[in-house]
Amino acid sequence: MIVSVFGASGRTGHAFIASATDAGMSLRLHYRAKPSDQVPTSSTVVVGSLNDPTAVREVLRGADAAVVLFGPHHDARIPFCAAATKNIIAAMRTQAQERVLVVTGAMTGGMPSNVSLFMRFMRKIVQRSAHDGMVEDRNEQERLVRNSKLAGWTLIKPPRLTDDAATDVVEIGPELSVGMRSSISRASLAGALVREIQEPRFAQQAVYAANR
Repeated sequence: MIVSVFGASGRTGHAFIASATDAGMSLRLHYRAKPSDQVPTSSTVVVGSLNDPTAVREVLRGADAAVVLFGPHHDARIPFCAAATKNIIAAMRTQAQERVLVVTGAMTGGMPSNVSLFMRFMRKIVQRSAHDGMVEDRNEQERLVRNSKLAGWTLIKPPRLTDDAATDVVEIGPELSVGMRSSISRASLAGALVREIQEPRFAQQAVYAANR
């Protein structure tokens, strides 16, 4: 199975690369610059701008699925997640590809009843402290995925991410309760993504994921 990875350079990207490689997947990894870290020999590295349709199509070439793992950077000043995701979706349409898993966050987009009052309060704090447009950018990213008309989109909305070891004790679903103590390790999230690619359960759904 071939999987395209956008956001390969981040910590969640690193965790996914390790988990997917262990599962025998071949990866096509996007980087904006030549990676300093060693990548698995079974992976193909594509260097280019997310604003370059040719580069995006090259990352997606021949893939059975794509994962989008954009995350916040402490030095980020310009929102990019929505625009990049829009370009990925457009490229997938031109190449008749349907399966994409996009990781956002439990405080992104709509706040259904399974999201606790604490999380709602925290989102207000984040909205006040985030750089201009960052929160809106992530919300728009989710909207684009939901409205993509791709048959196989899935939004994965983890709460607090940690660098703990992977565990099989992972709960995932559209109605999973998440609150102040909810968290998931990046390694556990990566494993959940790999399983969802191998055996799709949540096509055209937004799901929450947490360690228990």
